[in-house]
Amino acid sequence: MTLNKKIKLGISVLAIGGLIASGSIFFTSMNASSKFSELNTPKISLEASYIDYKTVSELDSSAELIVIGTPLQGFDDRQHIVTSFDDGTIQDFYTLTNIKIDKVIKSPEGVALNVEEPLSIVEPISYIDDAGGKKKIAYEDYTELKQNEKSIIFLKKNTQGQYSVINMDLGKFAIEPSSQSPSSSVEKQDSKEQFRESVLEKYGLE
Repeated sequence: MTLNKKIKLGISVLAIGGLIASGSIFFTSMNASSKFSELNTPKISLEASYIDYKTVSELDSSAELIVIGTPLQGFDDRQHIVTSFDDGTIQDFYTLTNIKIDKVIKSPEGVALNVEEPLSIVEPISYIDDAGGKKKIAYEDYTELKQNEKSIIFLKKNTQGQYSVINMDLGKFAIEPSSQSPSSSVEKQDSKEQFRESVLEKYGLE
């Protein structure tokens, strides 16, 4: 299945934390393939231009905030944001996810997070409704953080001052092994698992 509606993004991009050119990036029009997620909700995955960190050291250096956290709500119960241009094409989309902070590994100098309060972070995934029904829409096949699953999460403030997950699906990793997403190839899953193991080793989370 293909998505015929044109998808484009303006300079008010919120979903991606590590944007090239300080966030003033335009999405390239393309056909987006529709896949089925674990809950049989069709999923649309879109390509995006973003800074791709190839090593754990690069990811660590770029992240402004690194936490071990646990989402407090299921994906359906989170706040899903979709904005559109006047002609109806999608301008931006993201989800606000409230997480319980279990541990702060890195934070900006002079900033003290209150670990007793949930932290709202931005994930590059959301829901949209069209003639075909409700669908998930995500950048680069990103999969959402799972409720009650403790993860290490790499974050950076976006242009709106919100902490966003960086490096797409290689910007957050479950501490305990989780089931593979059926929408991802075996090769991609193997690559992510290798990256995950390197992350856990670096921060002593094995």
